[in-house]
Amino acid sequence: MQLTEEQRCLLWLSTAEIAADRVRRMMEERGSARALWEDYSAGIAITGNAEANHILNRYHSEIAMDTLCERIEKKDVLPLFQGDAAYPAMLGCINDPPYVLYGMGDVAVLNRPSIAVVGTRYPSAYGRNMARAIAFGLCEAGACVVSGMARGIDGCAHEGAIDAKGPTVAVLGSGVNVPYPLENIGIYRKIADGLGCVVSEFPLDSTPQTYHFPHRNRVISGLSHAVVFVEGRVKSGGMITVRTALDQGRDVFAVPGCVGQSVSEGPHTIIREGARLVTSAEDVLLDLGIEPKSDLTADKGVLQPVGDTPAQKAILKVLLREPTGMDGLCLETGLSADDMMAELSVMEIMGQIRRESGNIFAVAIRATRTE
Repeated sequence: MQLTEEQRCLLWLSTAEIAADRVRRMMEERGSARALWEDYSAGIAITGNAEANHILNRYHSEIAMDTLCERIEKKDVLPLFQGDAAYPAMLGCINDPPYVLYGMGDVAVLNRPSIAVVGTRYPSAYGRNMARAIAFGLCEAGACVVSGMARGIDGCAHEGAIDAKGPTVAVLGSGVNVPYPLENIGIYRKIADGLGCVVSEFPLDSTPQTYHFPHRNRVISGLSHAVVFVEGRVKSGGMITVRTALDQGRDVFAVPGCVGQSVSEGPHTIIREGARLVTSAEDVLLDLGIEPKSDLTADKGVLQPVGDTPAQKAILKVLLREPTGMDGLCLETGLSADDMMAELSVMEIMGQIRRESGNIFAVAIRATRTE
C-alpha cells in the first residue's frame, strides 16, 4: 500500500480517534498533518486526552506506521483520503468529513447514487417489512442503500438490498474489522464479500462506543442523496440521522406508521415538519425525479454528474453541498444571472440537476451516461 507522507500522518492521527473537526482546525493552524507529526516530535501536545496521547506515542515512528499499513493491507482494508478519486463525492461536501474513511469490500459503490434507510432497533413487523421492501425496490432501480448495520430497521434495510443483489453500504460505529452487533455478522460478511462496502472513520480494532454513533450517523446521511426514516422515537439515533441530513441539505422522507405507537413518533413528527411521506421505493424514486424502472447500475455507465464546463463544475460543487436558489448560486459562483440561467437550463436538459418548488435547484440522482 503506497501512501504519501501526508496520508501516513493522517492515519497516525486516526489511530487515536482524533475527531475530524479537531484535525481540520489543527491543520488550518499548522498547514498539514505532517506538521502535526513534527510538532509531536518536538514535544507539542496534540490532545489533552491521556489515552489518545498514549496511542499517538505508540505509533509515532516510521517502523510502527509501516507495520500498521501492512496490517491494514493484509486485512483487505482500503483507507480513503479526501482528494482520492474513490473518496465519496457526496461525503466530501459535508462539514467536517472524515479525513480517513476505512473501506472493506467494493469501494466503488461509495460513489453510486445512494439513499439511506434508517430507524429503530426495535421495529414492529410492519416496520421491518417496509424497510426490506423499500431497500429492495431502491436496489432494483440500481440505487445503493446506506444504513448502519444496527439490529432492527438498519439490518432489515441491508437484508432487502442483499435480496435484490445490492449494492449496500454499512457504516459502522466501530472499526471495519469489528462487526457490530454480532447478530448481523451474516449481513456484514455478504456486504464485505462483494455486495457493497463496509466503512468506518474509526481505526482498526476500534470497539463500538456510545459517542461513536452520532459521528457514524453524519456519515450515513453524508454518503446519501436522501434519507428514509421508517420507524423510531423522537429521541433516537434515526432522528439524529434525520437532523444531520437536514443540516447537510439532503432530502428527507418518512414512512407513516400506526397512530399511537411509540415507533411512529419520529416519522410522524418530521412529516408534520415537512418531510415527504412515502409508502414505497417508487414514491422515493419519483420524488427524486427518477423513474422507478430506471437502470442506475454502474456497468451501464451512470456516473456522478461532473459538469462539462468550469461554470457547470462550480454550480455542481455548490449543489452537492445543498439545494440552492438562483441568487445563492450566483453569489457562490460569481456568475451573472443571465449566464447562470443559461447554464442551469442546459444542465436541467442533460439531467444533471432538477428544479424543485420555489425555484430551488438540486443535483439529480439520474446521472450522465457514457458510451
